[in-house]
Amino acid sequence: MLACILAFYPGEKFEDVCSAIAEEVSYLLIVDNSPDSILLRDEIWLPKNSSIIYNKNEGAVAGALNIALTLARERGFEYLQIFDQDTMLPAGITSALVDTLKFNPKAVLVSPRFINLNTNHPGRVMTYISKWKIKNIWPNTDIGIVQALFTITSASLINLKLLPQDLYYDERLIIDGCDVDFCLALRDKQLQIIVNTSQCIIHGIGNRKNGGGRWSPTNYSPQRKFLGAKNRVIVWRRYLKKYPGFIINDCYVFFLDTVRTVLLEKDKINKLKAIIMGVFAGAREKNILIRKHNNRIECISDKTFEKEKTVILLKGDYVGKQSKAKRTHSDS
Repeated sequence: MLACILAFYPGEKFEDVCSAIAEEVSYLLIVDNSPDSILLRDEIWLPKNSSIIYNKNEGAVAGALNIALTLARERGFEYLQIFDQDTMLPAGITSALVDTLKFNPKAVLVSPRFINLNTNHPGRVMTYISKWKIKNIWPNTDIGIVQALFTITSASLINLKLLPQDLYYDERLIIDGCDVDFCLALRDKQLQIIVNTSQCIIHGIGNRKNGGGRWSPTNYSPQRKFLGAKNRVIVWRRYLKKYPGFIINDCYVFFLDTVRTVLLEKDKINKLKAIIMGVFAGAREKNILIRKHNNRIECISDKTFEKEKTVILLKGDYVGKQSKAKRTHSDS
């Protein structure tokens, strides 16, 4: 099994996050999206069964996810688990999610439920009932396996044997909506996405204040508001005929998000302008069924997955030895 952490100027606890995840998997890949490669500049101590790839934020989140997908496929891994840099993995979750996929052979992707890091409220799971009907739930306890329309990316586990070879994350969407689009594309191929509510992680969404309520504002920048609105419209246009119930619900969620931006966030005028511009940009986008995937894997050395670990810039600017690991991990 391969695990991948998406890093972007990681914080003080990053080494602990890496160590906890590396103990659960065969190999840990870290894709550093920091434009100036902060992990290359700073000395960090990583597990022995790990390597770093410096992506310089090309393709942003979607680009980093595609690097992980491509390498996992090329190296013959059966499963790929993806993490945000601040997700501390409780022991045993990975094996539990693997078992979940084994007991659900039609499921290509499984995630745990989550509790919001800042608000301490359970995260939303959108369940699929029919073409015109979906249901939002916020599971706070174990309610079994839930058939979901889409899930969060962090801690999600993908069965690579079921994943279509031609399916990647859409780098046109960059950040917001690329996970939703990926999941809807999977469902469009008659594959299941499930949430195992017996497993739970702590996960942050946006820049919310600690102690906020379920509908507290995300406090994203105007640029993120623009991208979020633009990408939402693109996804709506792609899946309107197949998932109209989701689109109707998401329009309502988008409306609420815009209202709370205007009422509760700073720089509200510029953010509202960005949202409106994003809606028009998404409506004008052409060839929306075409997904963008830039293969930036070819220049990666084979040493990435050998015992002598290497850190690699995708453009070949630098190749250097990884610092010693803080703890000892076996390459299972």
